[in-house]
Amino acid sequence: MMRGLILLIWLVSLAVNAPGHLSYDSIVQLTEGRTGVFAGFHPPLMSALLGVFDHVLPGTALYLVVVSALFYLPLIALAGVDAGRRPLHWLASAALVLLIATPFLLIYQGIVWKDVLFANLSLSTFACLVQAEREERRPARLFCLAAAAVLAALAMATRQNGLLVPVFAAAALAWPMTNFAGLRRRILASSAWLLVVGLAFLGTQAAIARVATQPVGSGFANGLIVLQRYDIVGMIAHGAPPFDGAAAGTDDAAHVTATFRRDYEASRLDRVMKTPEVIAYFTRTGLDGGQWWRMVRQNPGAWLAHRAAVFRWMVFPPDVRECLPVWVGVDGPAEQISALGLSRGARPQDSALYAYATPWFGTPLFVNGAWALLAVALGAVLLWRRQSGDVTMVLLLGTAVAFCASFALIGIACDVRYLFLLPVACCGALAQLAAVAKDRAGSFSGSGRSASERPRSPPAPPPPAHPS
Repeated sequence: MMRGLILLIWLVSLAVNAPGHLSYDSIVQLTEGRTGVFAGFHPPLMSALLGVFDHVLPGTALYLVVVSALFYLPLIALAGVDAGRRPLHWLASAALVLLIATPFLLIYQGIVWKDVLFANLSLSTFACLVQAEREERRPARLFCLAAAAVLAALAMATRQNGLLVPVFAAAALAWPMTNFAGLRRRILASSAWLLVVGLAFLGTQAAIARVATQPVGSGFANGLIVLQRYDIVGMIAHGAPPFDGAAAGTDDAAHVTATFRRDYEASRLDRVMKTPEVIAYFTRTGLDGGQWWRMVRQNPGAWLAHRAAVFRWMVFPPDVRECLPVWVGVDGPAEQISALGLSRGARPQDSALYAYATPWFGTPLFVNGAWALLAVALGAVLLWRRQSGDVTMVLLLGTAVAFCASFALIGIACDVRYLFLLPVACCGALAQLAAVAKDRAGSFSGSGRSASERPRSPPAPPPPAHPS
């Protein structure tokens, strides 16, 4: 029944979302994939994937089916069958079904965003590792490990801070379930697995560069420039002097500080970076890494205040409506939309989906901090239970929390989608909690521990010796 409900929700999600919701970034990336001309503002993997699926079936419908499968199929595999479920299993099952039916999970699986792709790839990576733990046949286990390596490499190529996925996955391979026997062997195996991930990542990057019609730009370099500029504006808004030396006390410096304080927003960088005063400031001063580092070193309090304000908006936003809680329809550059053969706007079903989501905006459903707290709670339950695969899913939750924490340093906007890995990881943990362990004979056990951890009956005593 559990698997059937997840499958039904997947089909409903495809029916109401297909061929997919596209924002400005989605239109740009689909154009890049179709033309092979990468602008360099996004990691090129998603654009390349869109191009591959668009070549098979024009548009994003096929892409949507494949990417959503990376979310729903792992949940089906992790949850297992209904036989032997106890109250904890049924509670986790009910919570999972309710969550994936909410507008957050239901609609997001229909949005063509790299954040959704990254989260689904991460879940699939750890689900393959869990399946490798469950498999007793060596060829099947090796296949699951190889699949996990490829998926981890793709996740790493999707987001600049996606390196966390293979690192935590390798830790899952090295973590002993019961004792420290064989720890060295497990560390060597996880190191070899990381090597495979690295080779798959390099191969993916080389393949994208080969099919590109011009050299692929550095999305990391472009993103670093944007981040440094936003940090400088934020530091000035929080009291750092805009100029060095004697110029710091001039009327010009006071005017810049007052203007930046007026226009600065911790919720996102878009509006403040487009103001004439900010553009004029960076035209006058220029920007290099040395200037940013010098301002951080000289004004650590202002930098920390700026970073804390940005992170607060990402985790516990005062008004989630400022953080693009959901997206439906198609919008973006008019020329590119026309060239792609798409229609701009929202269909009646898109409007119905948005109406479904709106009442939830004031609830914890769209608050990333609430999902982080749930991830910690689910991790504690899994560590207490310690069934086969539980530690691996704890490390998926750890990946999500660490990924969230990394935005304390690199966050530039509070969009809910940036931390979509948190709810996806929580869904994976609930699916794992819904699973029932099998013993060595293949039957289902209601015990909270795996078969390898349950005490075995003592061996029968030897028969008494007969006198000669």
